[in-house]
Amino acid sequence: MSKHAKQPEQIPEIPGYLRQQKTISILWANIYAIVLLFVLGALLSVPFLKVWPEISLRLKPSNAILFLVAFVVGTAVHELIHGLTWVLCTKSGFSHLRFGFLVGAVYCHIDVPMSKRHYLLGALMPLIMLGLLPMVAAFIAGSIFWFLFALVFMVCAIGDVMIVWSIRHESADTLVYDHPSEGGCFVYHKVNQS
Repeated sequence: MSKHAKQPEQIPEIPGYLRQQKTISILWANIYAIVLLFVLGALLSVPFLKVWPEISLRLKPSNAILFLVAFVVGTAVHELIHGLTWVLCTKSGFSHLRFGFLVGAVYCHIDVPMSKRHYLLGALMPLIMLGLLPMVAAFIAGSIFWFLFALVFMVCAIGDVMIVWSIRHESADTLVYDHPSEGGCFVYHKVNQS
């Protein structure tokens, strides 16, 4: 190993806390995403087409290219939203963020432990910003482009939702550290000192 090779990240020990790993399967997240795309697409298209009956749910070829570009940019923005939210919540700098690729996924990692509330906020913010808000805009404006964009980015957040679901029962005083190489995190439970 050369002296310039990057060492694996050391997962911190926090005095007074016990650490537990909580990870998800990226393969299963992708399988759920494919299923969710069709289920959610069917469920949301019914009310959308009731509100906007004259709209076709197909993109014109010129819009399809624009949609592909929006998907690529949106994927990067999705990860930036995670990072920016966590940086603001932890008051740490951007030097604590790392972006990369896992098999079947892109990711943002922050190497700072944080409260469960802050971790959840950062995990769910891309779903809100790129999925839910654009879907509301699509229903208001009758835009098939924003409908499909929102649908895709709601589905792209399935891994984040799975991670949030995995820690839903953790107590409010639990600390969370984002996993550096897998989908998920480490949770730190306070040790009762009696």
